[in-house]
Amino acid sequence: MTRTISILATVLIAVSACDSSPPELPPDSPSAMVEVLTGDAGNADLKKLTTYEWDDDGAAAGAQFAWIGQDAGGDPDAQATEAAAALAEFLIADHAALMAVGSGFLGLSKVPAAQLNPMLIRSYAAALAPFFGDLVGGQQQAFDTVRTQVLADPSALRNLLSVLVADPEAGRTAVEAVRVAAQRYEDAAAAAPPESDESVADLTAAGSLLGAAFGAVKQAESDIPTRTSGEALNDMAVRIASILVRSDPNPAKVSTYVQNGVLMTPDQVERAFSNAAMRTYFLDLQDYISTKGFGEGLTAFQDAFKATSNEAAR
Repeated sequence: MTRTISILATVLIAVSACDSSPPELPPDSPSAMVEVLTGDAGNADLKKLTTYEWDDDGAAAGAQFAWIGQDAGGDPDAQATEAAAALAEFLIADHAALMAVGSGFLGLSKVPAAQLNPMLIRSYAAALAPFFGDLVGGQQQAFDTVRTQVLADPSALRNLLSVLVADPEAGRTAVEAVRVAAQRYEDAAAAAPPESDESVADLTAAGSLLGAAFGAVKQAESDIPTRTSGEALNDMAVRIASILVRSDPNPAKVSTYVQNGVLMTPDQVERAFSNAAMRTYFLDLQDYISTKGFGEGLTAFQDAFKATSNEAAR
């Protein structure tokens, strides 16, 4: 019996050793990496890379992805965009496996990939940071597939972000990038014709981004600062109203909050009036932008936030 147990233990150790061979790092060349990531085995290769327990917390592997975020918007933008889209597709498709990676003896312990390889996950967050807006809108063809998936499945973007939020530093990078991308959509909505499909689409995109970030953070029970649906709605109303007021000779009921043609900030309103006045301030701003043709967009923003955050399930 003792001999049998000894043989079994030897076999198990041997099997474990066979599974411990490190995968190849991605190529140094951006074009070669794009070819690998977008190939038939792209997701499988990324999964091996992400779930292997690297001795350096995934630092060397992560360094291979640094060019993606750095090249965003530059001359090699096409390659960076393709690589980012492939990475996003992988994180969405394999998020469940990445949140429960086998670790320890025979992989019996289950931990997030972010705990196993925090440096690699931080590199993923940095690589995707300039591209979060492309996941919910825009015209980048490389993101067509993942964008369609995100728009069809409200949980998709939240699942992607949950992989990143599992590491606090990666999560902060991602959440901040989402906030910036959402603000760009809010600005675009304010610049679009009132009551237009464009303004509604822009506010839907903004709500989707912010809701996904909020949902991922709450799901992870993280302390990364995020805005609730009500806070995000207030922020959006302030941002759009601030833009509209600049060219509005008669801002009607919000004129109380306008000084020298500029809308007062929430902090200024609280100091000038009181904390109790804040609720009226935000409601007045929401009513103001609604009367200016953004009522449908306001509703779309709220609905998108609730859908991607999974707020209804809480």
